[in-house]
Amino acid sequence: MVRVGAVTISMNGGRSHLLCSHSRKRQLPISPPILQRVLDSIEAQNLVLLCGAGLSIPDPSKLMSAVAVARQIYDDYAATQVLPAALREDIDQLAGHFLASNQFEPLFINRLVPWNDLTGQPNEGHAAVGDFLLSRAARAALSANFDPMVEQWSSQRKVQLRGALDGTQATAYADSTSPLLKFHGCMNLDRARTLWTQGQLALADINERVESCKNWMGLNLPHRDLLVVGFWTDWGYFNDVLAAVLGGGATNSITVIDPQPSALLEAKAPTLWATLSASRLFAHVEASGNEVLPEIRRAYSKVWTRKLYSLGAPLYQAEKGIAAPAGGFDAPDLDVEAFYDLRRDSEGVPMNRAARQKSPGLSAAQTGLAHLLMNAVADGWKGSWYTKAGQTIRVVHGAGEGLTTVEDRFTEPPTAPKADIVICAGAMDQGVPGSIMGKGSPAGIVRSKAGAGSRWITLEAAKVELAL
Repeated sequence: MVRVGAVTISMNGGRSHLLCSHSRKRQLPISPPILQRVLDSIEAQNLVLLCGAGLSIPDPSKLMSAVAVARQIYDDYAATQVLPAALREDIDQLAGHFLASNQFEPLFINRLVPWNDLTGQPNEGHAAVGDFLLSRAARAALSANFDPMVEQWSSQRKVQLRGALDGTQATAYADSTSPLLKFHGCMNLDRARTLWTQGQLALADINERVESCKNWMGLNLPHRDLLVVGFWTDWGYFNDVLAAVLGGGATNSITVIDPQPSALLEAKAPTLWATLSASRLFAHVEASGNEVLPEIRRAYSKVWTRKLYSLGAPLYQAEKGIAAPAGGFDAPDLDVEAFYDLRRDSEGVPMNRAARQKSPGLSAAQTGLAHLLMNAVADGWKGSWYTKAGQTIRVVHGAGEGLTTVEDRFTEPPTAPKADIVICAGAMDQGVPGSIMGKGSPAGIVRSKAGAGSRWITLEAAKVELAL
C-alpha cells in the first residue's frame, strides 16, 4: 500500500484504503507564504521571470560570470596591448574600448569573447524556466543572458523554443510558447549584435532593437508579478526601462532570488534596488535560483497533480461509494523530475517530449481515476511509477484513443527505463482477447519477460488484473 499521507478512507468493509498524502517536513529555500504567492501568480497567469547571469553559473552549466569574461579577454589581449587596469573588472568599459577602436565585431566578438565557455549543459534553474514557458505557467521570461540553455533544454524535449530578440518577435512567438525575450541578444541568433556596452546604444540597429524591447516591456510588465533570478546590476538603459515601466509600484509583486544579502545588493545596484523594492509586495529570498526555481517548479507540479486527482475523484467516489476528503486528494511526495514525468504521462506524451499543459484537461479524468485506484493498492513508488508485488506500473493518458495507437506513439529511447506494466487510462482495446489473462498465464500479475518492453493494458483490464 502507498504511504502517501495521513487521511485514511476505508471501503469494502475495510479491505482496502486510500491514503491522502502530505509532504514530509523539508527545509525549503523559499518561505511558504512567498511560495504560495508565486503559485497564486501562476494560477492567475500573471508571473513574469527576469533572469540574469546568476541563473547559468551553477552546476552543471558552470558558465562564466561577466567579471570572469572581462578578466579572460583582458589577459588574452594583454600581449597585444596592455589596457588600463580598471577595464579588467568591467566588461562594459572593456567592450567599449573595442567599439571605440572600430574592432568590436572583428576582434572582440569574433576572436576574444570565450564563447565556448558561455555554453554548456542546462541546470535545474534552466529546466524550471523552460518548463514554465512551455506549459505557460509563466506569462513570459526576460533574459539578459546570451546563452541558449533554456532553448537547449526545450530542444531536448522536442520543442523549438525560439528566443526573441525584439518585441515584435516576442509577440509573434507567443503563439507557440510563452515568449523568451533576450533583450541583450543571443549568441546563436545574431552574435554580432549582442549587447555588451552602452556605447552600442548609439548604433541605429541596436537602438531600434532596444526600443522594440522597451515598448514590449511597457505593454507587458505593468501589474504583473515579477520574479527576478540572478540579475543584479545597475546597467544604464535597462534600469531606466524598469524605472519607467515599474515606477510608482506598478506591479502586483516583485520577488528577488539572490544568495547575496540585501545590503550588498543595494550597495551594488542602488538604482535597481530602489526601483524593485518600491513594489507594494517586495521580497528578497537569499538563495540561489538553482535552488529556489526547482522548488517552485515542484510545488507547481504538485498543484497540477492535485488537479488531476480532482478530475478523477467523482469517478472514484461513484465506483467505490466513498466521499473524497474535504480538501480533495493530495499529491504524493515526489521529487521534481518524478512529478514532471507524471505530468507528461498524464498528458499522453512520451518521455522524450515536453509537458505542455498548464492544467490537466477534462479528458484526463480516467487518468486521475487510475492514479487514485493505484494509490489505494500499490506498495510504493519508483519515481513516478507505482510498485506492486515486485512490478513497476506506469499510468499514461489514452482517453479516446486505441490502446495500440497510444503504445505506438510512446516510442521512447532504447536506453529509457521500461515499466513492467503500463495502464493506458481511457484507451480502448480494439482487439479484446477472449480473456484478460493470456493463455498459460498464472492468475495475478504477470511479469514481463526479461529484456522485453512494457506490457500495455487498459484501465478496465487493470482493474481485474491488479484488483483495483
